[in-house]
Amino acid sequence: MKKSVSIAVLLAAFAVPAFACDKPAAPASLPDGKSAAMDDMMAAKKAVDSYKKDMEEYLSCEKNSGKAESAQAELERIASRFNNEVRAFKAKG
Repeated sequence: MKKSVSIAVLLAAFAVPAFACDKPAAPASLPDGKSAAMDDMMAAKKAVDSYKKDMEEYLSCEKNSGKAESAQAELERIASRFNNEVRAFKAKG
């Protein structure tokens, strides 16, 4: 009986790290820089920064290279979209 308990404990210990590697969700939306208010842009910046931090943690954890490459591409897409909106926001003066 004691042997089966030890095996169960070992299995549980190795299963925990698999759950810690969850891909974060991208920000739901980004404001249109041409019409957004400063508060909207700042809130989006905080959301994108948080997403970037969470995604970097995910990328350091993810062992599947295909999933990691896909996540990296998504991160770059979100950052590029946000940077385009920031440029549009600054251009409106």
